[in-house]
Amino acid sequence: MTLTKSCAAFDVRLAEMRAIAIKTSMGWFLWVNILFSLFILGRRFFATHETLTNPLHPAGLMETMMVIVLMLSAAVLFILRMAPLQNASWLGGLAKGIVIGLSFCWATCFYILINSEDIRIVFPFAALLLFTALISLYFDPKVLLSFILPVWLTILVATLFHPAQLTVLSALQWVLLAGLIESGRRILNSWFILALRREQENADLINQLSMLASKDPLTGIANRRTIKARLDQEIARHERDGKGFGLIMLDVDHFKLYNDRYGHQNGDSCLVTIARILESATQAHRGTVGRVGGEEFVVLLPDADARLLQTTAESISRALRAKAL
Repeated sequence: MTLTKSCAAFDVRLAEMRAIAIKTSMGWFLWVNILFSLFILGRRFFATHETLTNPLHPAGLMETMMVIVLMLSAAVLFILRMAPLQNASWLGGLAKGIVIGLSFCWATCFYILINSEDIRIVFPFAALLLFTALISLYFDPKVLLSFILPVWLTILVATLFHPAQLTVLSALQWVLLAGLIESGRRILNSWFILALRREQENADLINQLSMLASKDPLTGIANRRTIKARLDQEIARHERDGKGFGLIMLDVDHFKLYNDRYGHQNGDSCLVTIARILESATQAHRGTVGRVGGEEFVVLLPDADARLLQTTAESISRALRAKAL
């Protein structure tokens, strides 16, 4: 049961961290897209006559795609920066959507370059772009795949079906690139998962230590330290807001004789039974039950008056008599 709860808590934490990570890394990824799109636009418009390649086919489409990349990236950057609620879930959905849109724009761009036989920068530029995506999105395989797959498949298919570029080496380099990206993703993601597991284990350990420090180990109710802290809180609340509270103290009579006659194991069972009775009697009033000594118990009732204290004490007394301990 504990293992199941731990796994469920880790899955929730993993989803939360992925949502945070994609919003955090998306800024850098979008800036890279802006710089790369400006490079493509500048390469066509500012290159010298000697370095100009063949005309692009279809004409004007690649520039249109780069302008779309530029505008989408800038718009999402602005939204991510200016959003009033930085933890809003829709920001994560927006980031995932823009990744898909940018992927198809870049896939179109590389198709045009290959179709126009302007292939000198395709492999190095695509490799840089895909590794940029890997660094930014490795923690979420689905999002990473939604960016890489359209680009990689478009380039591979366009290269294979382009007569001038149909070589075993050209196909092999794209397969090797995919292998490098996937192996890198697995390594980075394993580090991400490992760090998150260590964080979750530390959080679980802190919670366990906190529970051990606040609970009586025998009965499972609050210990003396916790009761004192709760009492200080109620006193502070009374001084601040004038709210009343009540305190019932119980001492088990002749408990040493009970222990000597029936044994310490039965004595422990007696204390546990008393603790359960106190919890049951005070549950409706949000009371705190604590063990402050060997056989001494305390019941702290917030927002209690004398009538409620008397009613609760009588209810406890009746329940204890009914048990005939």
